[in-house]
Amino acid sequence: MKHRLLFLLVAFSLNAYAQNWSTFLDPSRAIDWTSAGFSIPSYSTNCSTQPSLLTGSGNASANTTAIQNALASCDTTHNVVNIPAGTYYITGLVMPAHGYQVLRGAGPKSTELISTGTTGCAGLNSGICAVSTKWTYAGASNVQPSSGSNQCAWSGGYSQGTTTITLSSCGGTPTSGHIIYLDQAINTSDNGGVYICDSVTPVSCNYDGSGSTIGRTISSLPHTQVQATYVTGVTNNGDGTYSATISPGVYFTNVASGYTPGVWWSDKTVNNGIENMTIDGTSDPNSTVGLFDCYQCWVKNVTFLNGGRSSVLLYQSSFSVIRDSYFYQAQGHATVSYTIEFDYASGNLIENNIMQQVTNPVMINNGTGNVIDYNFGVDEIAGTNYVSPAYASHNGGNEFNLWEGNNFGGLSADDAWGSSAQQTYFRNILAGWQNGRTQGSTPIVHRSYNRVFNIVGNVLGQPGYHKQYQTYATSNTGGVGGSAESTSIYSLGWAFSGSCGTGTAQTSPYCDAAAFSTLMRWGNWDVVNGATQWNSTEASPATVSYVNANFTSSYFSSLAHTLPASLYYSSTPSWWTASKAWPAVGPDVSSGNLGVCTGTYAGAQATASSQCSGGSLSSAWAAHANSIPAQDCYLSVMNGPPDGTGSALSFDASQCYASYGSSGSSGTKPLSPTGLAATVTMN
Repeated sequence: MKHRLLFLLVAFSLNAYAQNWSTFLDPSRAIDWTSAGFSIPSYSTNCSTQPSLLTGSGNASANTTAIQNALASCDTTHNVVNIPAGTYYITGLVMPAHGYQVLRGAGPKSTELISTGTTGCAGLNSGICAVSTKWTYAGASNVQPSSGSNQCAWSGGYSQGTTTITLSSCGGTPTSGHIIYLDQAINTSDNGGVYICDSVTPVSCNYDGSGSTIGRTISSLPHTQVQATYVTGVTNNGDGTYSATISPGVYFTNVASGYTPGVWWSDKTVNNGIENMTIDGTSDPNSTVGLFDCYQCWVKNVTFLNGGRSSVLLYQSSFSVIRDSYFYQAQGHATVSYTIEFDYASGNLIENNIMQQVTNPVMINNGTGNVIDYNFGVDEIAGTNYVSPAYASHNGGNEFNLWEGNNFGGLSADDAWGSSAQQTYFRNILAGWQNGRTQGSTPIVHRSYNRVFNIVGNVLGQPGYHKQYQTYATSNTGGVGGSAESTSIYSLGWAFSGSCGTGTAQTSPYCDAAAFSTLMRWGNWDVVNGATQWNSTEASPATVSYVNANFTSSYFSSLAHTLPASLYYSSTPSWWTASKAWPAVGPDVSSGNLGVCTGTYAGAQATASSQCSGGSLSSAWAAHANSIPAQDCYLSVMNGPPDGTGSALSFDASQCYASYGSSGSSGTKPLSPTGLAATVTMN
């Protein structure tokens, strides 16, 4: 007798239960993003000391001391330092590392802090700093193999989704309740699939020189793939190894012993918040707010003016939230002006912010598993002729980030300092246009070696401007359509704008055909085709190293043309405007209110003719795009000009958003299923 045992079992891993993306993305291309961010605490009990502040620039030092003393009086049950209405100068403010504290103003229209100088902030040089006590960083001796007290080899538990990993050769004892950084070395040879390379890769993977690498450098190789995760338990196995349980599990699909994977750790500070104020960072050349080793920290309802390198820097910070805020202008509009910047940052949520006249709304130098959703950018300035995008990748090792529901000039993954993989763009509107600017006007740009991205349900291009669907590399030395990059919807795999390099180390990357061939696209509407592309070939790239085939062309040919409303939320979030369509953007949206102006603001986005000075509102994007709440706040409450020009505007989130004051990251995220069972069949 033959016995056949069929088990229909559920594997409880990172992607074990049905994800919102499971019908159109293979699990090797995505993660469970619902772990990003956290629920912001609603602290209400004052700390025992409250600051008495004085106006005038001569009182900056005294005001700083008063605020520092008030913050020092906080504890786990006394959490609020109130900054009263008024304008106050400060210099170099540090939030004590004990955490569980919020610096709260009377509202961004009432309370303004003007920074006149920075604090060291463990080398970040920030106007306001939250940093742990025993901080370290990737270049420090205590995180190096063999002798470092804050490191171990990562010797087991490599599969994507794994929540128990094996640590060995530890210089110190890993402990529960800490953030650890999982890392591994760059790839020194191209395997045709996930290829994380940077300035020391033998064949050039960057054009901006050899001066910037990411992560620990071990045996001359940067450990550029970095994921922060939380240790929930540690077991001493008695043989010199430890078993550590982590949450979330491993993101990466390419972890292998040949890349010398390891872990290292710093300290952490928890639950530091900044709320309800304006911060003028004109005198801060680096960052206005620096969050270093910050776990579950937040910035909420803050107006940022004139940021330097960045307005908010997330450095070795994880599962934090930047939301409901307004960013205006930057000190410079050149190559280093980043607004919200990520370095070694995982699981953070950047949600519902307005960026006006900044350069790059978001800059991910090194980040994994982050969610950037429902943000609005307008008049993103870089020089006089450049449409400046948000950056999905600028250095190497950016993976598994979700960009959802944003309205930006574009999204770019460049080859300045390295490559990235496995990121997802979902239901964004990316027009790639600003009046009078003809460079950088491609909605989606993926330079060499940025591979295995997913682009689903977006609305792309500017009516009347973009003329070509795509330009892409076909080999390491050439491609098609490069001369029309600025009026294309997609530019894929070029080393530079429509051209290829020579492979010269550190200066001149080759082009990369795999940036095109590994890309997954499904259900995107663009102005060139004037239709949604349900293209089964585009949706089903083949198997490459470390990534499975994304189903098959025949599968997509018969797949229903339906998409989930969100990959982060399972229902409309509580902060969403009640009368506004959910989702706001996508091929299944048919009554979108977003159009373009004629008249003074010709071509700019608006929602009513009254916003179009000297003109009217014309329908656009086949009604597939609604304004998002941040854009409504900007246009209808702040009365911002549709083209983003002009001075800083008056902003307060409480006047714009439903259920304001409830916890951040509110709404309903996808839940784990219940009632699962195993079925056994015997023949």
